[in-house]
Amino acid sequence: MLSTLASHPCTNRPSLPFPLRLSPPPFVPLSRHRLPLHSCHASPSSLPNSSASLSLSQSNSKPHPPPSPPTTLKIAIIGFGNFGQFLAKYFSQQGHTILAHSRTDYSSIANSLDNTIFFKDPHDLCESHPDVVLLCTSILSAEKVLRSIPIQRLRRSTLFVDVLSVKEFPRSIFLERLPPDFDIICTHPMFGPESGKYGWNGLPFVYEKVRIGDSHERVSRCEAFLNIFKKEGCRMINMSCKEHDEIAAESQFLTHTVGRVLAEMRLKPNPDDSMGYDTLFQLIENTCSDSFELYYGLFMYNKNSTDLLDRIYAAYEEVKKDLRRMVQGILRRRLFGTTGVGELEDPAARCEAFLESFNKEMVDLDENATGVHFVALTIGMILAKLGLKPTSIATKGYETLLKLVEDISSESFDLYIALFMHIKNSNELLDQLDISLAKVRTELYGRLHDILRRQLFDQPGIISNGRTRM
Repeated sequence: MLSTLASHPCTNRPSLPFPLRLSPPPFVPLSRHRLPLHSCHASPSSLPNSSASLSLSQSNSKPHPPPSPPTTLKIAIIGFGNFGQFLAKYFSQQGHTILAHSRTDYSSIANSLDNTIFFKDPHDLCESHPDVVLLCTSILSAEKVLRSIPIQRLRRSTLFVDVLSVKEFPRSIFLERLPPDFDIICTHPMFGPESGKYGWNGLPFVYEKVRIGDSHERVSRCEAFLNIFKKEGCRMINMSCKEHDEIAAESQFLTHTVGRVLAEMRLKPNPDDSMGYDTLFQLIENTCSDSFELYYGLFMYNKNSTDLLDRIYAAYEEVKKDLRRMVQGILRRRLFGTTGVGELEDPAARCEAFLESFNKEMVDLDENATGVHFVALTIGMILAKLGLKPTSIATKGYETLLKLVEDISSESFDLYIALFMHIKNSNELLDQLDISLAKVRTELYGRLHDILRRQLFDQPGIISNGRTRM
């Protein structure tokens, strides 16, 4: 029947949805990407008689193996700021085509990268039909930017990916706002321009395949995108968005909190510091190189962060209570001897003996160095009370905190008491830590308060005294 159709001179023979070559039979369709579709949303299955035509063409031909995964992708990066440019550099080096868009004109930077084009108009970008749309914005602006993308100009099966530091939030807005035909992967490259500037080998990359179509083409495209990070040596971690946020509250939000609290204290590093706490200053530098908006986004869009902030405060109060209790025990021993000391007698006596020997040996110790050491020990004591554990998605900053906890576990509490007694301004350092922690928390909750007030009082129908207009 197939050969008859091919040689029949009648012009009314069945119309096939793709061009066929008439010689030699059997007919072989051209590759999928050259289908003469009439709109960006058309697909072979939606065209008339497509299944019948395919069966005709395949009846006299051997089955073909499935196509191999694409070696290169056309990736649209929405949000071509610092992190977007950082990713684009590696993507382009692997031969992928980059279509960039951002509120700021980064045409010159795009021109300096291979295979990269900057689009000022998102409509033009979407009409270029990227394989992948990568949302690379701040957490706070992600939903607004997603709403601004003219998705009606994209192919129906386009893959959407995010790289936000929280995961349940982007998963939710993707599922809510994207048509069901669009594929979704939520990812978190747990590194940035600073921590990844010497390469990505061994750095964690967390992802969840939220929604991927079952066709070979869509599965292959998903794998091709993930392979970008595999080729760079990333440690690939398949993890649900929910589990990620539960772990990240400690590993990431805690790291940023400690870094910002220490930055508020304005400690001075000691170039001759041999105590091993210089890594804390590296933590401050890395943390504060990120914007406060990122830190606030980690707080606002991870529901586990509020509980962690409360736990930090409780742990700090417990450390101060232990410190005051021991100092009181030493003073009572000196006032009353062993009488009335009770359960504090042995610890207080041990601390007092250690303090005497410490003061003889450390008399010439630099005041700034001992101050830094005391603050580091205090932070370590707080973290130890939080019961931190290693995780599969630990950042370099979190590994620094775990190392600090490990270091202070080998230091006796006697040393902590001795430093407190030896340093003239130790009480002032604790007060600074109090103020810094309170300032960071006040700024976080102040942002929440401002947002809630705008929602309550900037809406139509609400007046200044809080009563709704009738």
